[in-house]
Amino acid sequence: MKIKQLLPIALVSTSLLSVPAFAFETSCDIELDGHLQYYQGLLTIDMQNGSTMTIDDTYNLVINGESVALNNEQQRWVNTYYDRIDTAIPMTLNIASEGLEIASVAVSEVFGELLGSDNELTKDFDTMFTSLNDKLATSFYDDSGNIKVDTTKFDEPGFFDESWEDEFEAQFESLISESMGRILIAVGTQMLWNGGDMEEFEAKMERFGESIEDRVETQAAALEEKGDALCEVLQEANYAENNMQNDIPGLSGLDLIDMRSGEMKM
Repeated sequence: MKIKQLLPIALVSTSLLSVPAFAFETSCDIELDGHLQYYQGLLTIDMQNGSTMTIDDTYNLVINGESVALNNEQQRWVNTYYDRIDTAIPMTLNIASEGLEIASVAVSEVFGELLGSDNELTKDFDTMFTSLNDKLATSFYDDSGNIKVDTTKFDEPGFFDESWEDEFEAQFESLISESMGRILIAVGTQMLWNGGDMEEFEAKMERFGESIEDRVETQAAALEEKGDALCEVLQEANYAENNMQNDIPGLSGLDLIDMRSGEMKM
């Protein structure tokens, strides 16, 4: 997810408003091609041939309601597959939450510096990020804090669909459009404080932008490291999936994880 740069004061930081939240550069491209449900340790996957596979937290494999007997090697692939997906789901949700937090701090500091920490726009952005965090919680956790994932409710395949990014950008653009008058007044006021010297104003904002950018980049780098770790987990899940598909009767339609190269998509 990239927050669009919409302001004449984009010189605050060219990359500041491109904080990764749900998508970021990492070492692999992984997409989920199909539907997955996960709740209280039960993993359910709708396969491409119309069959349904479930694995519970004791690694019992069931296809279309019938338990499947496995040899030791087959059981090892099932165990690995379940464990990696069981690990990947909370990792994905944590990355999403931390990405929102980074974006929230960056945006709040930008407009707090320009308009003042008590201005309505900063408060509106705080409300927006709180709302997105609340949506994250209600969409992926039950009332007791247990993770629940059901990708059948998404318009696009994956742990997250594109509506998250669309909603984020739509709210961001709406707040900027509604507040452009206040922003321009603030820019003018800042320039007056600098004696009307546009170059001095730009230099001041550049210094401020560099300070925030340094902090954001450090946090974003840590987030990308977590993304790379997630990538490794899903690579292992994909390897186990391929072996399950080839070695276990009834799983020929299992092809949830699609791995390529480039930017990870979740």
